[in-house]
Amino acid sequence: MTTPNAPQPTRRSWPYAVVAITVLAVRQGWDAEQVTTLAVSLLVLVALITSAGRGNE
Repeated sequence: MTTPNAPQPTRRSWPYAVVAITVLAVRQGWDAEQVTTLAVSLLVLVALITSAGRGNE
């Protein structure tokens, strides 16, 4: 039985966003180099946001 104020597990939706943006870029006809640069940039951005969010732990 769960309590009403029990912390809920966090859902990580960023992997889906990164994949969706990358697939969209491919479908739009971006070159492989551009898609790779986009994907790396998105992952670095996610890593920075994630590490900044852990600063208060």
